[in-house]
Amino acid sequence: MQPRLEIEFLRDEPSKIWITACNEDFAGKTEQYLNVQLLEEFANQLSVFPQSNSDEVIFKTGDADSSYGYCELKFHCFDSVGHTAVLVSVSNDNAYTAKFTVQFEALALDTFVSSIKFSLKSGSGVSELVGIKPYTQNV
Repeated sequence: MQPRLEIEFLRDEPSKIWITACNEDFAGKTEQYLNVQLLEEFANQLSVFPQSNSDEVIFKTGDADSSYGYCELKFHCFDSVGHTAVLVSVSNDNAYTAKFTVQFEALALDTFVSSIKFSLKSGSGVSELVGIKPYTQNV
């Protein structure tokens, strides 16, 4: 499985997103209603991420204890060199939960952010952050 994070957006009354993600070991998906400004703010924060190795961008929608599902995406640098990943935590209305990491490169993030901004302008769309296989460290 190619590691990835996908956000499908539909502007409607109310607006909705579908979040699907996987790495080589785990996968999860959820759908959430959201305020469009939340997604706009998320895209703007990601467009300047990372500014330092301690920088984080967190996107949350839904309530972790809700029977309707939940999503939290935590973008961060996981080492001192600035390698980046997103910690994906999702649950759905069937009480299935998944929590895992998807590593990615800077160009993939730029494409992802551009796609989110285009989806917001057009009212709908699918944005995909293509991940990479985890880095190994030679010690």
